[in-house]
Amino acid sequence: MTQGGYRWSFDGPLPVLEDHSRAKHDVLRAYLVNYLRILALSPRSEGIRVTIVDGFAGGGLYRALSGEEVGGSPLVLLQALQEARALVAQDRAERGVRTPYVIDAQLHFVEAKQTNHAFLNRVLAEHALAHAPHTTVTTHYGTFEAMFPAILADIRQRQRRGGRSVFVLDQYGWSQVDLSCVRSIFDALPSAEVFLTWMVDNLINFLSERTADKLDLALRRTGFGAHITTAQLLGLRDANTDEGARIWRRLIQTLLADEIRTASGAAFRTPFYIVPRDSRRGYWLLHLAQHLRANEEMKRIHWQNNNLHHPGGAGLNMLGYVGSNGQLAFDNRFDAHASDLTIQTLCEDLPRWLSAQRGPVRFGDLVALTANETPAQRAQLQQAVFGLAKRRELLLHTVSGATRRGANGLADDDVVETSQQLWLLPPRQT
Repeated sequence: MTQGGYRWSFDGPLPVLEDHSRAKHDVLRAYLVNYLRILALSPRSEGIRVTIVDGFAGGGLYRALSGEEVGGSPLVLLQALQEARALVAQDRAERGVRTPYVIDAQLHFVEAKQTNHAFLNRVLAEHALAHAPHTTVTTHYGTFEAMFPAILADIRQRQRRGGRSVFVLDQYGWSQVDLSCVRSIFDALPSAEVFLTWMVDNLINFLSERTADKLDLALRRTGFGAHITTAQLLGLRDANTDEGARIWRRLIQTLLADEIRTASGAAFRTPFYIVPRDSRRGYWLLHLAQHLRANEEMKRIHWQNNNLHHPGGAGLNMLGYVGSNGQLAFDNRFDAHASDLTIQTLCEDLPRWLSAQRGPVRFGDLVALTANETPAQRAQLQQAVFGLAKRRELLLHTVSGATRRGANGLADDDVVETSQQLWLLPPRQT
């Protein structure tokens, strides 16, 4: 996985895997297991072909803080594949589906450092999961950018429809992945999903007039082109210095998150934070996808595992700030308290959001249009909309004009609108 300072050698100690990286691995494993289970839901399907790419694979084995050996991302991905196969078989047996189901997986592990690559090859040669049936593992020595064309060609040859694939791009820093390369993934493989780590605090901490030339060069190399420049980021900082560092940092984060999604060509993203225990430099674990279902599933994993956090808004405008005093909403730990506050804040935000739409909105469109602005899952949006309708603060009805009797029954075609007088509500200050 991330190997910036990590080096593997055959005669030295294993690198230590810190807690924040284990939390990241837990999210990846949980997501991949559920991803494969969802793909197997059709009882008529007999299997899928899928490709999993780890673009910064490292040496494959770490030592935990407690001393035991733990797998790096290549082994985490292989273990997720094994767990998914077992759970898919169990799911189908419980549903009475007798048709065998095969997950035919190709895994590409890319590592740019020669000694790390050699160490990874030895780890994989000795690990049974790398030789499991219907599992093909290929390692590549080189940078992800250099190896990408060959990997893309392999996926398009194996999977001509959609190119179902998951790319894990766990770079060290923020400038090792060219976002135009991510855009190429989505252009060529509509069913692909990308996990991208992005050390946003490193960029912000490096921001100064003295570093402008180097920073502009790195921003262009990252694929922002002329859309993001050091002068622009410094302008945001300097124009808001009086309001405090939290505000201008948040403004820069909001701008960067939007531009990363735009430059990557992804329709949906989740930008939740990982903060190392021994550092104040947090980084994003971004999940980029073209489909709302993938975005919803990623949020469900965060709320289910609650091992990352989101220091931002609980309702809409999750990367912005609330109030003229610049007070951030709270530190969302994806727990019960955070869920209650998310629904409560949505109840404040949604009437204003709907008033800005100037007309009725399908509930399914509401979910899609707010997906990049809120940490809320669909179920939390259902509860907020139903609660507002019950209190007559919003109008909610089915396409036939009937009234919904419960939040769980809300359907995509249900119509949500605000009453005429609420159109005059002023927008929330951001």
